[in-house]
Amino acid sequence: MEHTTAIPAEEPASRRSQFRQELDTLSETSEPQDRRGALAARLRAQTGLNEAVLDQVVRAFYARVRLDPDLGPIFDAHIDDWEAHFERMVDFWASVALLAGRYHRNALQAHRPLPLQAAHFERWLALFDQTLQQETTPAGRQHLMEIAQRIAGTLGSRLCPR
Repeated sequence: MEHTTAIPAEEPASRRSQFRQELDTLSETSEPQDRRGALAARLRAQTGLNEAVLDQVVRAFYARVRLDPDLGPIFDAHIDDWEAHFERMVDFWASVALLAGRYHRNALQAHRPLPLQAAHFERWLALFDQTLQQETTPAGRQHLMEIAQRIAGTLGSRLCPR
């Protein structure tokens, strides 16, 4: 009996992330490093995001987090050096949103010691979205929120199983 594998139908372009749409437009014949650089340049141009904007986002977001009655105490109890944390988070967001490749830690492991509940991820997303509305372009907001929603979903499902 012959084994066949069903080929999934391609997801409509309107449902694919900006990252996926951009990647799909790049030539498959180019080298991976060339594609990465081209994609990073396109993402920066189309979203208005760069390290300076990400630094503003990170600082504004954590200013909100630290004032939040639910999230603030969790982060304050686990972060001793806020400047180092800001730098790490800029590296993280530059890596996941702009392909900078500077963040090499395990985000899941970093969050394991925190007493997180599913509601914390919802609040995190709400505060992050508020921050993005004030600090980024609409395209930048969309790009970062797509990533943030995936991250929150993954971390929430692994750290707060139902």
